[in-house]
Amino acid sequence: MADEADGKLVDEVVVRSLWAFPDVARAGEPFSHRVVADGVLVGWAAPGGQLGEDVSLGAVDARRAAALAPARARAFRTGRALVGTLLRELVPGSSAWSVDTAPCVRCGGDHGPVAVRGVPALASVAYADGLVVAAVASAGRASRLGVDAEADRSDPVRASDLARLLSVPPDATLRRWTQVEAVLKAAGLGLRVDPAQVRFRPGSARIEGTSAEYRLAEVTGPAGFVISLAWKPVARVR
Repeated sequence: MADEADGKLVDEVVVRSLWAFPDVARAGEPFSHRVVADGVLVGWAAPGGQLGEDVSLGAVDARRAAALAPARARAFRTGRALVGTLLRELVPGSSAWSVDTAPCVRCGGDHGPVAVRGVPALASVAYADGLVVAAVASAGRASRLGVDAEADRSDPVRASDLARLLSVPPDATLRRWTQVEAVLKAAGLGLRVDPAQVRFRPGSARIEGTSAEYRLAEVTGPAGFVISLAWKPVARVR
């Protein structure tokens, strides 16, 4: 019965979209966020502003930010600030965590995924034109996590190209592309894998040749953006 009740609560959270605000630019609301499912939090903010200025970067992140052009550095800092804000919601009262860049799994360079240390949690960050999105989840609920975002702008040529690549109608390409990116981020593969190898079924996806199944969620964020989330749930012991 506990599992059934927990499932109903998750469904209720998805429907209510807690902490959701439609406009990230409203005065006094530097960021917005919501619970999606399985205890996953997703937040977004416009790049720059006080949110990014106040963040304390880890050693690797500080090196990365210093090497970026100013606009990209502001977005990067905003992303790390969003992760910190969401972690404070996920593990309230704890200050034991830190955020930095993990080594690349292929070459060991300073361009790997987001690393959360000190608490059992995962994080992912995505950048779109004019928006930064972050997601965090408890490691007790998810073992993999990926988020992706795209500005929803009319581009018939790109839509046609993506439709051929992804085998979906042109009006569904942006959503499917963000889902593909989210799944590949969660898997730690990025675009080193052919996007056509991501196989979909209602509410989930997997990468061809692998057994891992990823849950999918469409995140309703600010107008003009498409946000998708993918995560691999941790099996519950009954």
